[in-house]
Amino acid sequence: MRARRRVGGGMMAAPAVRLAGGRTAPWAMAASAALAVATLAGCGGTDDTLPGHSRPILEHDWPAPGEFAFETAAFTPPDAGETFFETSSGVRAYLVPGEASDPLVRLTAALPIGRLHEADGEAGASALLTRLITTRAPVGANSALSLRLAELGTSLSAVETLDVAHISLHVLPEDWQAGLELLVALVRDVDLDAASIRAYRTGPGYSMPMAGIAGEGFRPKVELERRIHGYPLAPPAPGTTVSPNAVAALASRSLAADRVVFGVGGPVARDEAESFLEAATRGWAASGRPGTAPPAIEPAAAPASSRFHGVDVPSLEGWIAIGRAIGAVPESDRAALAVLRFILAERLNIAAREMRGLANRDDFEIPVTGSGTGLLLVRTGGRPEAVGPLVRFSLDELERMHDPDEPVTDAEIARAKGWLVDAVWRRSLELPTTASETLAVEHVRRGGTDHLMGWPEAVGAVTVADVEAIAREYLDPSAFVTVVAGPLERIRAARHPRWPVALDDLEAELSGSQS
Repeated sequence: MRARRRVGGGMMAAPAVRLAGGRTAPWAMAASAALAVATLAGCGGTDDTLPGHSRPILEHDWPAPGEFAFETAAFTPPDAGETFFETSSGVRAYLVPGEASDPLVRLTAALPIGRLHEADGEAGASALLTRLITTRAPVGANSALSLRLAELGTSLSAVETLDVAHISLHVLPEDWQAGLELLVALVRDVDLDAASIRAYRTGPGYSMPMAGIAGEGFRPKVELERRIHGYPLAPPAPGTTVSPNAVAALASRSLAADRVVFGVGGPVARDEAESFLEAATRGWAASGRPGTAPPAIEPAAAPASSRFHGVDVPSLEGWIAIGRAIGAVPESDRAALAVLRFILAERLNIAAREMRGLANRDDFEIPVTGSGTGLLLVRTGGRPEAVGPLVRFSLDELERMHDPDEPVTDAEIARAKGWLVDAVWRRSLELPTTASETLAVEHVRRGGTDHLMGWPEAVGAVTVADVEAIAREYLDPSAFVTVVAGPLERIRAARHPRWPVALDDLEAELSGSQS
């Protein structure tokens, strides 16, 4: 008789592994027997199990992460000064050489385009300008952009943020000159087709995925932006038109020779890249005026009566955004805020995923803009019965950052520093293909790379006291607004069997109408 394990209230046969001829593998029989013993041993009580499950809590004697001893991983980032190059027309570039065996070359154009760069009357012009660059062939081209990309066996990748847009493509090493020529032409000679501009209408600014919480198109995030601040934190209202004059004005400022920064990473000889860029950008007109940083968002305090918003959307699950807008962040606060970001994200995932199994991910984000302005955001989501508990426990973690009985620990600080420097920072500079893009984007965002290269030292100096001070400054729970998007009727009626938090009660609490 095959071993059985309990699932819910019934019994289900454990799978057997069959060999040729229908025989059962001896090791599979032993494993099934061991599973049966372990499972039945855990079925005696319910205090350590979730409803509907009988698997006992895992016990182990593994060392704590801090007890492992590893060799020091040496890493030397590329020298930003040595990789920097400026043409006679004022175009800047970062040329990061790779090994001859590297399979691809990455070409990037970083541009000061984004909603923070838009002047009065230009709402929506940044997204439209990026679309024109990436969908229309340059002025004077003999073939459609799609055909040219197909000839190179590549495609364009565009990333848009509040203060920088960057466009990249990967090509084979033998095609780097053709690829770079195309990228320069796309940015220098963008086709500002008046008919295409007049036909353009801004979209909703979001998507409604059936799974996942990532991306700028995460609907609760956009709904939250619109409710707590509006444009330019949020995208323009759907259906907004953009005039040809607005696009031309933005292009003249953002696509001048002294505004664009290129990145070339991979097996390309430095002298060849310099000569090619010099020839390709010759005669490109500069803006003729000094660059200025885009203005920071000036957030307003959220009224106590509007700290919860529900958006009824047909979906299998509910999606959650909890956040607030912040203005410019002083340079002295940047590293500590980044450390706080990691610690809170870790705590959120422990509370929501590891301890309670409510979601695959409960994350906390901070702005990536040059001034630090933008949205502090908790992202998560889950099945209808998990939505109320996810909101509750996420808000509890914001509160817990201020609890003197559960202070930030040295171990949390150490893990955050390791992740920020040895993972995120190092990964952004480790390969020529990523380093060239990172340096180009950083130069456009901050006017240079000093902040980037000084990041490990800044993070290394962060203390527990610094993080606690930043939490007091930026994590006031009363300033955070919650948006839930999903099948609201099902979410309101659902109750988790172990954590039956009602969404209606949370709404009453956050709107100040709780009796």
